[in-house]
Amino acid sequence: MGGGAMKAAYKILFGVAWLLSWLPLWLMRWFGRLTGRLVFTLDRRHRQIMLDNLALSFPGKSPAELRKLALSCLRHICSAFFEMPRLVRYSPAQAAAMVRVHGKERLDRAQARGRGVILLTGHIGNWEWMNAASIAIINSPALVVARPIDWPPADRLVNYWRCKDGSRIVAKDSSARSLLRELRAGGYIALLLDQNVDWYDGEWVDFFGRPACSNKGAALLAMKTKAAVVPVWCARGPDGKFDIFVGEELPLVDTGHKTQDVWDNTQNYQRALEDIIRQRPEQWFWLHQRWKTKPYHPWPREKR
Repeated sequence: MGGGAMKAAYKILFGVAWLLSWLPLWLMRWFGRLTGRLVFTLDRRHRQIMLDNLALSFPGKSPAELRKLALSCLRHICSAFFEMPRLVRYSPAQAAAMVRVHGKERLDRAQARGRGVILLTGHIGNWEWMNAASIAIINSPALVVARPIDWPPADRLVNYWRCKDGSRIVAKDSSARSLLRELRAGGYIALLLDQNVDWYDGEWVDFFGRPACSNKGAALLAMKTKAAVVPVWCARGPDGKFDIFVGEELPLVDTGHKTQDVWDNTQNYQRALEDIIRQRPEQWFWLHQRWKTKPYHPWPREKR
């Protein structure tokens, strides 16, 4: 598509999102659950990706339990996507009104040290809603690392609602200096570390009992700046509101052996994410091919 076509596509997409943003949330969520059921029934490829991921991650579950969990997950994901257009016109305060925060004092303690805070999170609950509400919750916009969406009009729309009230987005491939500056200034950065990375960008650590190539950026940043690393995640509550949980700060492994320390910290961060996902498995993005990159060495890994 040329530049003019991209602009036209964005305007149409924005207009559709704006119109959808005025529909009641209960109706949008109903559409989401219906869409999730249709995707589960008709999209054999993605259904199988989910079932394979779940079967290997929860070996004790029966096929019927796995199908039920996969369907719940798709209903949740589609509901989350249908909720997102509301963020086109919602202020941080309006987004925060739909949120309950648990453990904010942990963030306050970490931030008071003045070395910056790395928010460790993933694609669970409604992560976009959590970002929108975070400005009102922490009184300071976080710097968020995000991979651009492949279709530019969709990427522009998502970045519009992310940034219209002060959040800042930095591209994954050009983020190091910006993140270091933010942490050294005592600010917040948010890293979604639950996705697959290429072998040259990650460390092989255990994730749900399997070797997973995992982003080592948080470990490198924490070791360089001594910033606090705090797990933060979102979950949809039974009443339609969102619960945002702040976990305990994760201790930094810093023995002076950099290679081993990077691996140990990366493993600790992935273990924290796994613990979060196990609490709400139906709300994680099991569609993602988390174990796509394959190791070229024996597993389990020996200590270096």
